[in-house]
Amino acid sequence: MHPYDFIFAGLALDIVGAVVLAKGFMLKNPQVAYYEGLMIVGVNSHLLQTSLLQRAEAQVGAGLLVLGFALQVWGNLHGGIEATGPGWVDSITRMLIVVLGAVVVAAVWLYVALSRARAKFYRIFFRNFSAEAILIPQAQDTTWYHRMSLLLNIKRRRGESDVQFLPRLEARRVELGTRYGGQADNFLVID
Repeated sequence: MHPYDFIFAGLALDIVGAVVLAKGFMLKNPQVAYYEGLMIVGVNSHLLQTSLLQRAEAQVGAGLLVLGFALQVWGNLHGGIEATGPGWVDSITRMLIVVLGAVVVAAVWLYVALSRARAKFYRIFFRNFSAEAILIPQAQDTTWYHRMSLLLNIKRRRGESDVQFLPRLEARRVELGTRYGGQADNFLVID
């Protein structure tokens, strides 16, 4: 490959990495930010969940930046300074292909990292899962269904009432609790 190809690929990864790094704050839903700030006795699960997700995004973003800068250094040290013409990336079409490649790499890496972060959250959230306990909505809490749907990563169907939604929430909680739960006696959070 031509040195400029390495340099341009590195720049594309840096741009995508910067966006991934800032994504957790730039695109945060204001309602979720409100839930994070609620005073909850015990633990604020929304704050825990978003912290783990933002940590994963930051790790991927930082990894993309480091990889991008490393490619730029490689390109510069291996002929980039002496190069007189462009390499393979010599048109807008090829430039867009490289940027699209960087986006695909970031999307796959981010998908894996966020999946692992969600699994880590559910292992913490369900560590004391008991199949006998059921979800009990609080009548005075108007945000309960929305908060639970965010924590359990399930969307309400269009026109679905609270009465129709509760069994689906419960089924999702049991599914996740069975997969990630267990009666843990050690409350140390380990990677």
